[in-house]
Amino acid sequence: MGLKARFVKKMLSTVGKRDFQQLIDKEEQLTQVTNTYQSVEDSPKRFEIVFEAIEYPADKLKLFSSLRTMKKIPSIIRNITKSLTSINNNPKEPKDMINDDFLQRFEEYAKSLNVASVGYTKLPSKLIFKEKAVLNNNAIVLTMEMDREKIEQAPSDKTATMIMKTYDELGKASNKLTEFIREHGYSAQAGHPLGGLVLYPPLAESADLGYRGKHGLIITPEHGSRVRLTAIYTNIQNLPFAEKNQYTKVQEFCEKCFRCVRKCPGFAIRDYPIQNENGLLTHIINKNCFPVFLEYHGCSICLKECPFSRVKYSKLMKQFNTQSLDPDLV
Repeated sequence: MGLKARFVKKMLSTVGKRDFQQLIDKEEQLTQVTNTYQSVEDSPKRFEIVFEAIEYPADKLKLFSSLRTMKKIPSIIRNITKSLTSINNNPKEPKDMINDDFLQRFEEYAKSLNVASVGYTKLPSKLIFKEKAVLNNNAIVLTMEMDREKIEQAPSDKTATMIMKTYDELGKASNKLTEFIREHGYSAQAGHPLGGLVLYPPLAESADLGYRGKHGLIITPEHGSRVRLTAIYTNIQNLPFAEKNQYTKVQEFCEKCFRCVRKCPGFAIRDYPIQNENGLLTHIINKNCFPVFLEYHGCSICLKECPFSRVKYSKLMKQFNTQSLDPDLV
């Protein structure tokens, strides 16, 4: 085992394990708060990546192999902690109705923080991870673009570093936007893109921000699969909740493509849906995905290979609808 591998293993086994266990303890405290929205029997269980990484052979663990990647972890932990503890800053008697001016200023502020798109939806309890809870079921879903050039280098140390940077930036944006909501008299709880309390891709789909591909990720019209997700949970009752999804054509495209299925090095993406124990449909075999994720710098090959990550959404769908799709893309 090399010196760097031993250092990473030690950091994960001591500082990482301690800090993430403290976060889980804070999440547990939230489940004890009255009138919160709790997980249900068929809710999915969250994959605890840090604890899985601790048990993984150090010489194979490439996800945290870069010091540049490791440097982002303290900031990420601080912002996850803030998302959980800052709920104490909510107003005692919050308002619950907004006007168009507030919504416009909120979305402009989000854009200034490099948020790519914003959507609104009700949070189904079955999307809350097992034994987790959130304050409210009115969800504001946020996306943030991941750098295309770095995604094209996946799997690589540079890709992993960029992904951790995006996690960090989106986590900070979520906290800042939550503070904005509170400052205007409303109650809100920030979610974080890493280790969130909710399964984000179907929530983003419900918010009409895109549609899930076979790789399980949301495909957006702005940046294809090259986005990270988070959400803010608020008491605001009159958000412009999405009534239907306008990107269902993506599913038809995926049924003709299968590029992510073919390119996955772990054979973790099936060309047919699998029903999990909780009833949710997926094409992903987790036990095949996570070893590759840990060993190959967070992998991201399915993001890279997705045609929507490389070609503008409108152009790709026009080609698909007119049966003039470039065969090299799929």
